[in-house]
Amino acid sequence: MRNINMLRLMSISLLISLSFGQVTTDVPYKSAAMGALMGSNIAYSLDGSGLLLNPATISNIKNGTVLASTQRVYNQSYLPHNMLATAVDLPKGLGKLGVSFESMSVSYGDRTLSGESALGLSHAFNLREDRISSLNMGYTLKYLAVDYGQSAGVSGDGSDGMDLGSASAFAVDLGFQATLSKRHWVGVVAHNINRPMIGSGSAAFNLPRDVQAGFSYAPTQQVITSFMLVSSPGFATELHAGLEFGLNPFFTLRAGIQSQPNRFGTGFSFQAKGITLDYALLTHPILPATHQISLAYDFVDTF
Repeated sequence: MRNINMLRLMSISLLISLSFGQVTTDVPYKSAAMGALMGSNIAYSLDGSGLLLNPATISNIKNGTVLASTQRVYNQSYLPHNMLATAVDLPKGLGKLGVSFESMSVSYGDRTLSGESALGLSHAFNLREDRISSLNMGYTLKYLAVDYGQSAGVSGDGSDGMDLGSASAFAVDLGFQATLSKRHWVGVVAHNINRPMIGSGSAAFNLPRDVQAGFSYAPTQQVITSFMLVSSPGFATELHAGLEFGLNPFFTLRAGIQSQPNRFGTGFSFQAKGITLDYALLTHPILPATHQISLAYDFVDTF
C-alpha cells in the first residue's frame, strides 16, 4: 500500500511540475547549466541549451558548439531524459543555426510504456549593433511527437495490450536578447506562440504557452547574476534567480532558486581545451533530487 501511495504521489507531482512546454511531460531544465541556475539564464547563455531556453542567445556562441545532456527525472531510473544540441555559424553574416533533439520515456522493467521526442531547428541573427549594444532575435521550429505505447493487457505488463497510438504537432518559439556593454543582458521568449494542438478528436488539447522575461548582470568578470519571471495562463507567476562564480578560468560554481514550487539548484562547471563538463543537483519539496550531467565541446577557430 505504501508503494502504491508513493506512485500516486509521484504521478500527481509529475503532472504538475512537468506540464509546461514541449510535449506532454516536458522537463523544464534541459542541461546541467540550466538546472543549476534554475533556468534563470534566459538573457545570457553560452552553451547549446540556449536553443531550448531562448534561441536568440545562441548568437553569443563563438564558432559553434555541441552539447549532450542526460538525467533521470527525480532520480527515477524509469524516467530518463536525454538532450543533444548543436549551434554553428552561417555564412555571410546570416547568424547562427541550431539543431536540438530531446527524448524522454517511461519504462517498466524492459518494456517502454510511452515515449516522447522533440526535434528543433533554430535560427538567431543580429537586428542591430553598435559599439556598446546589440539586439538579437531568434526563433525555433519544433516537431513534437508522443507514442503512447500499449495498454496493460490481460497479462498486465503490456505484452498483449493494444496499441494506444501516437500524436504529433508543430510549434514555434520566438525570443529576443539585448546586450549593453557586455555586462547587462535582457531576454524575452514566448513558447508555443502558434498554440499547437496535439492529439485528435476528444483527446486533442492545446500545448500550454508561456512568456519568460529576465535579465543578467555581470558586476565583475567572475560573477554573473540572473533573474527571470515566467507567466503562464492559469498559473501563478514564477520567480527564478541564479548566480555564477568563476573561481578560475577552468572552474565555475553555480546556484539557483525558483518559486511555484520552491526548488533549489546547485552545480559546477569544469572547462579545459574546449571541453566542458557540467553537473547540477535539483531539489524538490516532495520528490527525490534530480542529478544532471552535461558534456560540451566548443569548436575552435580552425573549424
